[in-house]
This record gives sequence, structure tokens and C-alpha cells, in this order.
Amino acid sequence: MSWINFLTVIFIVYLVYYCLNLFFDLFLSPRTAIGEISEDELFFTETSIPELITAQSKAEPVIEEPGKEKPMVYFPSGPVNATGGISLKHLFSLAKDNLIEHTRAIPY
Repeated sequence: MSWINFLTVIFIVYLVYYCLNLFFDLFLSPRTAIGEISEDELFFTETSIPELITAQSKAEPVIEEPGKEKPMVYFPSGPVNATGGISLKHLFSLAKDNLIEHTRAIPY
């Protein structure tokens, strides 16, 4: 059996399968009337009336107590030698000129 014969048989089997599937869906499956309510469909009725909600301004100012300050959260990240950002183009130019110092291996 050659590849062309094999692929032709596979194509014919799939074509027959899909034609039978289409035939079953169109002709043998039960049809429901257009105006009829199906048992599988859920309908919800809303019994509440929509209510208009308006914004109200508060006249009371918020007073912060000076005695109770929030503690500062500090997350140590190791020694920082420099801060600030550079553009991606500048980063590539620094890497090209071998001006970036590698202090440890970069995990991938």
C-alpha cells in the first residue's frame, strides 16, 4: 500500500464520519419549537427595583494621631553600590564595551 492509497483511505473514513455526524444532527436529532421553553434553560426574574445612589460628601476631617506612627518596614537586599536606571540602549553599549562588572553567577 502506497502513501497515496493510505491517505486516500484515511480521508474517505473521515469524510464518511463527518457526513454521518452531520446527517444525525440535521435529521435524526429531536427538534424543539422556536417559541417553546426548553427544560435545560434557566430564566431569572429580577424582583428588585433599581435605586439611584448619589455621592455624599463627608464634613468630618480625618485626624491622624501623632503618637502612633507606623513602623517602617525594611527589607534588606544586600549592599547597594549605585542607584538609578539606565536605558536599554545604554545597557547594551556598556555590555558591548565590557564595562559591566559581574560579581556572581547569573542563575537561569
